[in-house]
Amino acid sequence: MSLFSTSPKNRKRRHVTSRRDSSWINDSERNPQHRRTKSCPKEAQHQLHAQIGAIETFLAKHHQAETQREMMKKQNILPPPDRSAHKRAKRAITHAARRRYHSERSKAGMRFLFLFCLACGIGWWLIFSGL
Repeated sequence: MSLFSTSPKNRKRRHVTSRRDSSWINDSERNPQHRRTKSCPKEAQHQLHAQIGAIETFLAKHHQAETQREMMKKQNILPPPDRSAHKRAKRAITHAARRRYHSERSKAGMRFLFLFCLACGIGWWLIFSGL
């Protein structure tokens, strides 16, 4: 039997919508029923070129930011922090996971406080009981 219950009660689950940009995915990949029909090869080719272009522009911007950061380091200027890694790390943990983490941490803190007070009480009793 645990000192605290393991599951949080009276919590509603939140339905989080995806915030990823999926505009470059064509409709045939989203809709499996549409996949059965044959599409024009020119249309598929244009779609593929658009996807490649989006990836190339993303990589070019990333490369440009990296070169600018390296140049600032060479000039002994502190470059601004990398925001993409910060946003990724912030997004990585969900609200429910954060809530579970904090509840586990508070449970561990309360157990430590209880055991510490118990140890202090036993020590006080041993000192003042004359054993």
